[in-house]
Amino acid sequence: MFTRNRKMQMLLIVLLIASIGLIGCGKNSSNGNGDGETSADKIKLTIGHFDVDENGALFRDALEEFRKEHPAVNLVEEAVPHDPYRVKMTTLGASGELPDLFVANGSMLIDYIPKGYVGTFNEALDQDPEWKNGFLPNSFDEFTTDGKIYGVPTAMFSVHVIYYNKELFEKAGIASFPKTWEEFTTAIHKLKDSGVTPIAMGNKSNVPVGSVLFGTLADRYTGTDWFKAMKEGKAKFTDPEFVNALKALQDLAKMGTFNPDINSIDGDQARTLYYNKQAAMMVDGAWAVTNISRDAPEDVQKATGLAILPAVPGGKGDPLSVAGGSGWSLAYNSKLTGAKKDAAIALIKKVSGQEYGRKKIENNGQPPVKVTDYDESKLSPLAVDYFKLMSDKKFSPIYDIQLSPALVEVIYKGLQDLLIGSATPEELSKKIQTVRDTQK
Repeated sequence: MFTRNRKMQMLLIVLLIASIGLIGCGKNSSNGNGDGETSADKIKLTIGHFDVDENGALFRDALEEFRKEHPAVNLVEEAVPHDPYRVKMTTLGASGELPDLFVANGSMLIDYIPKGYVGTFNEALDQDPEWKNGFLPNSFDEFTTDGKIYGVPTAMFSVHVIYYNKELFEKAGIASFPKTWEEFTTAIHKLKDSGVTPIAMGNKSNVPVGSVLFGTLADRYTGTDWFKAMKEGKAKFTDPEFVNALKALQDLAKMGTFNPDINSIDGDQARTLYYNKQAAMMVDGAWAVTNISRDAPEDVQKATGLAILPAVPGGKGDPLSVAGGSGWSLAYNSKLTGAKKDAAIALIKKVSGQEYGRKKIENNGQPPVKVTDYDESKLSPLAVDYFKLMSDKKFSPIYDIQLSPALVEVIYKGLQDLLIGSATPEELSKKIQTVRDTQK
């Protein structure tokens, strides 16, 4: 009897110790939020993006809303500014260590898709016709390969807009924005003679001149058909029309069109030159509508007009075309499956739907979706002018979106050399074509 009671006592002690241990383990696995949810229940989702400045506030707000709507998802942002982001994603693309979700342009996808790094959206779009049919025409073109959609667009905009100060134009004796190339170069000389820099640009990262200026200038000479033929290997960068575009850019530099420090300052510094009336024009993307409306002095805002490059003599391109399109997309890592993939798709839907599109327009943005119900009174006068300017325009290719990273690198670095006269158009065209030949 004593032995049996002793055994029962020992068993109870063991069970008590075990139960205390389990309680302790349960406490240690808590996520610390006080809601009892364990970290094991959380779906960790990483997202890489560059919306870190004031222009990205709407996107960051949407991410915060998503966190509140999906408490079971631990959304971790891997965010850096635009230019470092491009470098970072090139590095991650080489190693294959991409975030779960990431902002990607067509050039990045060209690199990632053959390696199998990116998931497709065809099934998700087909399962949600309302979402699929809400996008503007051709929104997915830049992110589609062999019929498979690898990215959902985040915007639909022009990367080329000329912002000009009408008062400075008038002081220089220019009544209206030039309609021909001859009038344009004449205006540049007049502005220079009046004591201001004709065009302010910051090309420190080598992307701005190539993306927001040269893409449209090149299309004026080559036309979009040439670009398509080049991608198919049926046209070359050494063709006369492309070389003429390089010559036109270098001629602009030689006549003193740009600020002398163009290759050593960034976009913010270039905008400051425009805001301070030291420059009569700046060439930037549609996103600068927000910058000017928010940051420029009131008199500069009121004096700002919007235009695009005029036609060029003998050009094969449409003078109503501007480099533009979807530009950037949200993509997801092909490794995602199950609940993690579902969470990724849910987040992408949130920032590409009607409600987000309405907010984007009311914040002077350009969404990729059809939005009819929005408060126009919330738009800045400059945003209204932008939509009017774009009403009859077509989009031509954005070089850094549709070309491989290697080609973009040699073109854009070469344009820096062209601007300071350390390379000739002929030399640069041959250098670019050499890189293109290695990709066949």
